[in-house]
Amino acid sequence: MSLQSNLSTRLRLLRIALTKRFVYGDLGDIMRDHGMGITDVCGDTEPFSLLAKLSPDRQPLLEFPTFDPTPFNRTDSAYTEGWSSEPSVSQFLGRLVHAKRARKVIELGCFTGWSTIHMAHGMQQAGTGHIHYLDYDQRFLDQTTANLRRLGLAELGTPLQGMSTSPDVLRQLPAEADVVFIDTSHEYQPTLEEIALYRARLAPGGCLVLHDSLSAPGVRRAVRESLDRFHVHTFATERSNGLTVLLPRA
Repeated sequence: MSLQSNLSTRLRLLRIALTKRFVYGDLGDIMRDHGMGITDVCGDTEPFSLLAKLSPDRQPLLEFPTFDPTPFNRTDSAYTEGWSSEPSVSQFLGRLVHAKRARKVIELGCFTGWSTIHMAHGMQQAGTGHIHYLDYDQRFLDQTTANLRRLGLAELGTPLQGMSTSPDVLRQLPAEADVVFIDTSHEYQPTLEEIALYRARLAPGGCLVLHDSLSAPGVRRAVRESLDRFHVHTFATERSNGLTVLLPRA
């Protein structure tokens, strides 16, 4: 956002700071004006019910090896340092596909593959499944593929370059998926479209998982507007970005 585009908000903040003793209510109003707030974080599935729905056979949680993150950290201009998902998020995804004995998984936004390898490992341990990992940038797909190959998981994945809502991309993805992980633009309208498009591709018992559902206003808003179609469970993560699981209503 440029200085000019939010100049009025800056002036409003300055006026509030200079003229009022208590500013919290005004700051809340400004947040709501920009599509942010606290009351838009909501859910209707408590944790134990969620576990029962995600793992109907009561599968034990999969323990993960300690993956070396070094290959995922790139400091050259082509990559952002770090990995796309928080450590707890990637482990949750791996345990999720393992518990569900997922046959088909779709990952929208793989970056350099930190979450991809966890899901591929979960499927490998379950003896089932294949992951289709998507990114708009071929460099990220190449890095993800290299990381999967390094860990002996490459045969479990298929890369796909493009935008998640592109008709050409949709034609190349499985007609049904047990888990769809969404970690793309984080903007409201694209996320809302992704939820609709990939809800239609969920296999019976399948679920959508969205990263950054606390930190990204666009994702929070899209989740909030999906309450009539999904059971929603949102939980905090170690970097406060948040994760949401959407389970389609019957």
